Amino acid sequence: MSAEDKPTILDLNYDRTGAPFVELVESIESENLKAVAVEHAREVEILHEGLNCLYAMASEFAWLFNAPHIAYLNKANTILFSTLHKNLVALYTSLKLTRMGLYGPARSILRHAYEALLVAKYCSLSHDVQIYEKWKGGDVVYLTNGVLKKIKKPGIEAFQDFWSLMSNYSHATIYAQQVEMNIKSVPDEVPLNLVYLRILLDCQYHLLSSHLITPSMQYYTKRYRRDPDPLPAQRSKMRRLLAESRKDLLDLPKEIIRNYRATWALVE
Repeated sequence: MSAEDKPTILDLNYDRTGAPFVELVESIESENLKAVAVEHAREVEILHEGLNCLYAMASEFAWLFNAPHIAYLNKANTILFSTLHKNLVALYTSLKLTRMGLYGPARSILRHAYEALLVAKYCSLSHDVQIYEKWKGGDVVYLTNGVLKKIKKPGIEAFQDFWSLMSNYSHATIYAQQVEMNIKSVPDEVPLNLVYLRILLDCQYHLLSSHLITPSMQYYTKRYRRDPDPLPAQRSKMRRLLAESRKDLLDLPKEIIRNYRATWALVE
């Protein structure tokens, strides 16, 4: 096929006689949504169903999140619930932008979600309340010195590598944002975002099930339930989704998930 015969890819071409910017962008987004629905249907479905499961499971315990007079809560309950709630919104928003082909802006959101996961788990485990108090006071928590360097086990190299990548996307570097709007021009970008999202979904489930929801909360929810318990089915579904999600991940994403889910030994 000659250059003249190749189909033209609709994109931002600064044609002074072409469509206005917003109209052009919306046309490209429409094309992108259709393409993602065909090419990445299952990955998107896993993410949508996973977010639904997280929300449904959290909803079963919501009546206890602010009830320390009833159930024993994790000492870092506030940051754990904040991370869950904000990350549900963040991951949904990032996925929506990715499906529209706005993979660059979608990545800026992911650094915040990732940092929140690391800080929240650290606060859940650490006897040193300094980081937790800084977070509650709205002060900056420096991730490397405040959290990562205080993790003795597992190794933090995978965490650092992923954080460095997320930082490149969120700062004004050459890697931030995007140039091409049409994903046909950059076919690897959407799949990459879907990997990032699957990593964070996996980590968020661990934070919810192993830290935010305490044994005491599980006990009282079961004790006072008057309808069939949906939690076993929700947990089973979430585990199946995550097992499927991990199958085709490369070593580094798997290591990030494995190390996040591991039992952390901290420097106290």
